[in-house]
Amino acid sequence: MTTVEARTINPDVEAIRHHYEVPNELYRLILGPTMMYSGGYWEDGEDLVAVLDEAQERKLDAFTDLARAAHTDTVLDIGCGWGTMLNRLTTVHGVKKAVGVTLSRTQADFVDALNNPAIEARVESWEDHRLADGQAPYDAAFCINALEHFVLSSLTPKERTQRYRVFFKQVHSLLKPGARFVLHTMTVENPPLRRQLLDDLKFLQREEFEGCHIPRLPELAAGLDGLFEVTEIRNEPESFARACRAWLQLLAARRDEAVTMTDETTVARFERYLDIFAYTLEDHIFNNFRVTLTRRA
Repeated sequence: MTTVEARTINPDVEAIRHHYEVPNELYRLILGPTMMYSGGYWEDGEDLVAVLDEAQERKLDAFTDLARAAHTDTVLDIGCGWGTMLNRLTTVHGVKKAVGVTLSRTQADFVDALNNPAIEARVESWEDHRLADGQAPYDAAFCINALEHFVLSSLTPKERTQRYRVFFKQVHSLLKPGARFVLHTMTVENPPLRRQLLDDLKFLQREEFEGCHIPRLPELAAGLDGLFEVTEIRNEPESFARACRAWLQLLAARRDEAVTMTDETTVARFERYLDIFAYTLEDHIFNNFRVTLTRRA
């Protein structure tokens, strides 16, 4: 696992755990049974809350198709959350072995409790992940709204691009030639200078996701150049905004219970950051790109 001595390059492990190591029961209350912490695919006219789980499963199935991951031997999920993609790959799409990496110990405990022998969650950083002795490279990989945690905002633009280059080189080294990598990530380009927005962005960066950097698309393009071919790219901010609105409704409906699980401060934090994400995505201040990449030889 990345150690705290590496915090000048990588986000502080404890800063990430500040957000993710609240009780799993709180996340289940907010996210619903699928425990998927990213945008979903709703059809026109569908109720956000009533169809939340189905919308998340549609998204995962679409990603599986894009990655050509079904019925393969091994698949990697970088920033695997509570193992939802790992579990669906192995129980629905015929993947023999699905491995996830996360820095959250509570997430790894949740994955272990699924008791699915075909999946494994490792508490380690993406940078430390290695193929086991004799293990063939992965057939496909995913990183679903986790990249936003991987690079420090305090780095210079040049240093951030270099870190993204390290990330894409690492993924390249873990995949078979021709394998696909599906990346879902928020990006931001020159947000408008409005007082409320600036205050909200400071809250995200200083209090909720300390030091984390939401990438710019040119940084990602420079990082992957020569390593991957861009097979498909699509901006879908509404998918994440709708999920945030659904989660806010679920939290509001059981707010007293959520406070009992944690405390008023934690619940208020969650309410604020979900609302910030929702409106910045709705107003196209943040993007949410789905990028399908094919590993070059």
